[in-house]
Amino acid sequence: MQSTISDTPCEQKLFPQPATPSSLLAPRRWPGADEAATSALQKDLTDNHTRWHIFFDDRGFHNHAAHHLLAIWALGASAPIIDAAYKTHCDYQRPAFESPHDINYKNFRDHLGDQKYYSAYLAYFTEELLKNGLSKSFEEHIFSHHANFDASSKEQGKDQPEMLNRLFDGALHPFIHCGYGAEFGLHGIAAEGLAMAAVHSAGATVLLPKKFFQDPTTIEEIETGLAEFSHLSLNRLFPIVRPTGVHVFEIMARILRDTQFDHISHEPPQIVYNEVLTKHGDAIREYAELWIIDKSESDNMDKYAEQLIWMNTMIYGIGGWKKDADFNADFFSMHLVTSALFIPSMLPYLTLRSQALLLRAYLVTSLSWWIVRGRPALNIKSFFSHTSGIMHPPPGPHPEPGNDALPSPTDPHALTPNAWLPIIQTTLVHPNEHLCKIQRALAHFAASYGSRGQGHWAETGLEDAECLDGTLFLRVAMLTADRLGWVKEGENKREWDR
Repeated sequence: MQSTISDTPCEQKLFPQPATPSSLLAPRRWPGADEAATSALQKDLTDNHTRWHIFFDDRGFHNHAAHHLLAIWALGASAPIIDAAYKTHCDYQRPAFESPHDINYKNFRDHLGDQKYYSAYLAYFTEELLKNGLSKSFEEHIFSHHANFDASSKEQGKDQPEMLNRLFDGALHPFIHCGYGAEFGLHGIAAEGLAMAAVHSAGATVLLPKKFFQDPTTIEEIETGLAEFSHLSLNRLFPIVRPTGVHVFEIMARILRDTQFDHISHEPPQIVYNEVLTKHGDAIREYAELWIIDKSESDNMDKYAEQLIWMNTMIYGIGGWKKDADFNADFFSMHLVTSALFIPSMLPYLTLRSQALLLRAYLVTSLSWWIVRGRPALNIKSFFSHTSGIMHPPPGPHPEPGNDALPSPTDPHALTPNAWLPIIQTTLVHPNEHLCKIQRALAHFAASYGSRGQGHWAETGLEDAECLDGTLFLRVAMLTADRLGWVKEGENKREWDR
């Protein structure tokens, strides 16, 4: 009998209580998610898993219900808020339907990119995850050579699987979904994410070609290759220089100066994305290849992840800001921030080789979307001069601090002692499923890097990078809250800019 979504194992196997974070750099959980909230989360995730397709229409628009529920649960939402949030998604979802036939190891590659086979891939990955766990499943089906490019596909006349390519397709949604599975240790979510990747297209081969999986990706591998030529007399005259690569900020600076990326079309973003890859894909990949990942020290991967987090926060936050103009909360650039949250959760499950592949693939994808969205200028100095790193009081009525309030009853800090608390509170009851994702990401980045002072990013090649400090994340969060609306405080919801 054919496997269907309804045949998947019980709630406790696929949607147990979320696991503790897998890494010290992964997001912490905010207090508030009690037993009732956790039960509501498990119930709604199970219903979403069995009842709905991963795309809510034939155009491939994604079901974001799980993202919404997990984000607000992690921020401390109560059970009634979680249930109400789920109901906002049920009104427009597409019911799950049976695939034409099963997916197994032998025919795994035959239906990649075909949405009709989502339920079959979901059943396949559910079995794989329950049998092998997250690490082995990610390694086997996303990062291995045979999951991307191998001789057997060519010999059989089939397209290459290119699963890492598919993971970052669709504005990074499969990666985001797998990231939720990794962060919370939920096999049900990870199975959905892997199945989503399988039915996405592999449209960015130019960014992640076969040689991406063959070229040396670390200092050690480069030096090993160079050492093969150490017997040549040439090396006595021109000794091997340890390569250090180019900082991500320097790559951004070079792209900002590169006139070939001027005059990007303003057609629908997916059309522009395809056009940019056709016209500029080779150039974007070459820029990304300047970033060399050194895994000789155990904490290097975290350092590289931090570069990507600051880069994407700047693209969305500083790139969307102009003096004396409304903040442009760009819908597509926003996904660069929300996806970056999951890098620290994914890395612990991967080998060093796969960690390097993930980081490099993430960089080239992020640079591509920045260019697709017009590579807006990064006026860092002006941004920090004209935005506030201190919470402004949200709209609506405010309490009056008592005479004993510190530092004094009339000091703004007595009214808003922690800038993040009003942001998170209004976010929890906002119906937009992306707002909770980005505010949670920005809050976590502030917790991780908020103590970075000015000068930390000096000498990284990007103009005025020395002006950056850890208040970046709060500044961007406040701009985002202002743009989307303070609904708890009485404002109506507003939407993202596109």
